[in-house]
Amino acid sequence: MPSTHAPDPRDQRTAVRFDTGLPVQIEGSAGQTQNISAQGVYFESDVLQRVGSLVNFTVEFTLQGRKQRLLCEGKVVRVDVHDGRVGIAARLLAPIFDEDEGAGA
Repeated sequence: MPSTHAPDPRDQRTAVRFDTGLPVQIEGSAGQTQNISAQGVYFESDVLQRVGSLVNFTVEFTLQGRKQRLLCEGKVVRVDVHDGRVGIAARLLAPIFDEDEGAGA
């Protein structure tokens, strides 16, 4: 389901975002996506990142009853720190599917 966030006229995103709650792994730390689109992802983690840095992370999901991993590289475009958690908005540069069929099994 598309995000129900009110449009912000300053918002430059062009892709439709979907609210999600998928597990994320980043630098050995667990996190969770808040929303995702074809061009980017926003997730929360304990790992602080700098705006402009490159970040590699894995998003886990289930497809046709099988756990899959999406290996992602992104450029950090925003960092929010709140309640001891780090919110990271990253523009996806190179998402690729991990072919390890035993992922999470």
